[in-house]
Amino acid sequence: MWTATEDGSVIDANGTVVFFSTERFINDICLGDCCFICGARTNERPFNNEHILPEWLLRRYDLFAKTITLPNEGTVRYDRYTVPCCAECNSLMGEVVEKPISEVVHDGVNAINDYISKGNLLKMFVWMGLIFLKTHLKDRTLRVHMDVRKGDEKIADEYEWEYLHHIHSVVRCFYTGCVVEMEAIGSFLSIPVKAQASRDRFDLGDLYLAQTMLLRLDDMAMLTVFNDSGGAMNYFWQKLEKITGPVSELQLREIMAELACLNLHLKERPTFHTECDLMNEKCRIIGKRPTLDLVHMDRRIRGKLLHQAVRHMLPQIRTAGRSQDEMLEAIKSGNLTFLFNDHGEFINELWMPL
Repeated sequence: MWTATEDGSVIDANGTVVFFSTERFINDICLGDCCFICGARTNERPFNNEHILPEWLLRRYDLFAKTITLPNEGTVRYDRYTVPCCAECNSLMGEVVEKPISEVVHDGVNAINDYISKGNLLKMFVWMGLIFLKTHLKDRTLRVHMDVRKGDEKIADEYEWEYLHHIHSVVRCFYTGCVVEMEAIGSFLSIPVKAQASRDRFDLGDLYLAQTMLLRLDDMAMLTVFNDSGGAMNYFWQKLEKITGPVSELQLREIMAELACLNLHLKERPTFHTECDLMNEKCRIIGKRPTLDLVHMDRRIRGKLLHQAVRHMLPQIRTAGRSQDEMLEAIKSGNLTFLFNDHGEFINELWMPL
């Protein structure tokens, strides 16, 4: 029979952590060095750690020796971008999560949409959630300042770790067997992307405070909001219907900012809870989805999110009649869109990075 621990976690007869309480999640996973899936300590099992981006992606896009740019503008090589994970959980993820997803993603956006229509939304959500979770667990080891004279603070020092607890509970479902109800899953969108002049066939975007992420692979992209119970997509459909073709890299980044902004403007937040039936050894994650209303849109928030999403592209963006400074101010105002023209029509011209 399952048992509940003093901190509220749930353990099965073999000692497996079925459910991490928020306290245990923060202490063992966020602040400790335990395996982020099973919770084992480094002296209890062999560890080989887990790449934040799965190895098949690193191979496909030749990323091992390339670097990711961090929020502090520093860089780290993808092959060293890892988090603590025991060898057993690493192998399990490779078999039951990465292998089927890699096969679907290889066939493009239509294959992904078909896969989801057959009842596999949770699997895509888990896969994206694993990348998002690992990314921000890694932030606890990465410095805010590249210049050591400015201090030793880490990127994650300001994180409120409890906000990642729900994602952690959901992405472990392949390990725990916990049932995840639809209301506990966030927004998900797959969309075709134009072939661009950019050398990069891969892009990873992340707006942490809005729990929103994008992943672009060649001519398709996936976007996920992790904590909105589908609320952001409920409103973005109105704009999505006007998008009549593949989007550019810049437009894709705007969509990420738009989903993030909608998430932050939900009038009531969804709530999530894990129910564990100790006697019958069953677990399910449920979400309570409130009425999906929005508060009045604060354009400054939209501007901040859009700037964060596209700032690395700013030196390459050119628009007629606007200087670089004017472009920056227009973005920060929250009123600029790269998706639609003044008549509300989708901008189909191909934007090319210089």
